[in-house]
Amino acid sequence: MKVRTLPPLAVIAALGGCVSVPDGAAPMCHADNDCDNAQGEVCQEGVCWGNPPPGLFAAVISPPTTRHDLISRELSQVGISSSGWIDALSLDAPVLLSGRLTSFCPLSPPSPCDPMPLGGTVTVSRASRFHGGPGFTAVVNVTADEMFSIAVPRTEAGDELYTVTIVPETGEDVTDRTPSQLVPPRRLQVPISDNTATQAFVLGAQGLPTISGKLVDSRGFGIQGYRVSAFGHWDASDAPSEISTVAFTDSDGKYTVTLADGLVDTVELVARPARSGLLAPPTGSTVRVGNLDAQQSAIKNLTTPADLGNATQLSLVVVGVDRDGTVSPVAGAQVQISGLFTDAATGVSFAVSDEQVVDAKGNVTLSLLDGRALASAYRLSITPPAGSVVGAVFQQPVTLDPSKPASQILLTKRVALAGRVLDVDGNPVASATVTARPSLRFLWSLDAAPQAFVAALPAATTQSANDGGFSLWVDRSIAQVYGRYDLVIEPPASLRVPAYVVTEIGVPESGTASTSMLDITLPGASFVHGQITGPAGDPVEGAELKLYLVTTELALCTQVRHAPAGCPIPAQIEARNNSDSEGTVRLALPR
Repeated sequence: MKVRTLPPLAVIAALGGCVSVPDGAAPMCHADNDCDNAQGEVCQEGVCWGNPPPGLFAAVISPPTTRHDLISRELSQVGISSSGWIDALSLDAPVLLSGRLTSFCPLSPPSPCDPMPLGGTVTVSRASRFHGGPGFTAVVNVTADEMFSIAVPRTEAGDELYTVTIVPETGEDVTDRTPSQLVPPRRLQVPISDNTATQAFVLGAQGLPTISGKLVDSRGFGIQGYRVSAFGHWDASDAPSEISTVAFTDSDGKYTVTLADGLVDTVELVARPARSGLLAPPTGSTVRVGNLDAQQSAIKNLTTPADLGNATQLSLVVVGVDRDGTVSPVAGAQVQISGLFTDAATGVSFAVSDEQVVDAKGNVTLSLLDGRALASAYRLSITPPAGSVVGAVFQQPVTLDPSKPASQILLTKRVALAGRVLDVDGNPVASATVTARPSLRFLWSLDAAPQAFVAALPAATTQSANDGGFSLWVDRSIAQVYGRYDLVIEPPASLRVPAYVVTEIGVPESGTASTSMLDITLPGASFVHGQITGPAGDPVEGAELKLYLVTTELALCTQVRHAPAGCPIPAQIEARNNSDSEGTVRLALPR
């Protein structure tokens, strides 16, 4: 991968996009001698093919959506000859995982029964064959009595097993009568090397651990209409997910949930008001109890404190500073407010949150609780609309005082990243899509909560003008960490110019509202091509090829505080395109 320095702001490194060799473009060559023969280039179709850049390349080949007889394929290593030919781009026929969902049924008294057909969601996934690759995931929703078949790539020698995760149909309302109240989710590991015979996937089992108890108020009265479930994981590297049955508290506040099999570490019990919570208030607190053993049954009685208060509303007016310095409403911004109180004696947490969208006049109203235990704990976060000039707000303290009129929240202007896009000969590149995304260094310098917040912000994107100029607006800092951004540049497919990225652009920590950049000169292109075929060698039209550059430099993992386990630096897409009627796919790689 070629790297060059743009002092003092950035380092440019290759990244991919969709760049094709256009029909009707002026020929680059008429004979091999017009190309760089010393580097293996050859002239075909008026294009100098070959001399690919160095690096470890991997690929994902995907069939057109109309070809159900084919399945996507990952190649952990792709060979590109010096003449630019990519070999072995063949698609495979899928194999089918077929089955139906049923509930566990004891085989003998005291509870003989017939297995009950269930509805739910079946997810089949497998890790990528190359580091940081996309892997494979397929999801299907199944109704009761319905058979399902999921097409997947065949398991080959050295492949990881497929992970099959089954989540029974769930509901949010006390009037729901869904399978999630009968059986917990299930996860299993399976090889799928051939079409499987239709089988019953059984949810539930004898002797699974349970968590039960009562949810009562400070006077000891049961709180009815709360939805209770547990969150945990089958693998310590996974994000927590719902891994138990769902229960709704009765008039005495009683509940019982059953945990899934094979869980690791601990689980967190979460109780929150259902959509129609009967005796639950319109606004109620979410109750959380962590560090419960995932392998053992437990009794957990929960008492809400008296000082959570009553339902109230907080009215805000959200405005921001425009490009010209005027202040106007920020319509369409997402406003979220949350408060958390943890009982030091029991370790039980009580949380209240609400999320609403700002209207055309900048107004937004949120529903909260006004008790002392939460009033000083509320934090406000605001996500501006995509392309907005005003900045985001993350967990800003909020004073809850319903007696006062609507408070005004002023969003400050973001920082502008500006520059020009030029081709390798110094000519402006117009209509290139330029997108600013948080760099991995920025994301992995943040704790879990602000990291998730930044990752969810809409990416700033624009198109370069006729002179190649562009300007994007990004947040200066989040959670007291100054932003660093990668600029993804994707020229029009009609140009013989590869996609590119400017990495690790640091925003100024004070002063100016913009970052002036030097001209960004895109590198020259190395043109490569190949033929995508089916299992029998027949050409496949409309298939997509994505070429990835696999990262081997992992120094960043030791330079940031919050890199994820395993530090999976994503493989970077270098180029992508679709095959023509002869199965030929043509790509431009950055040199």
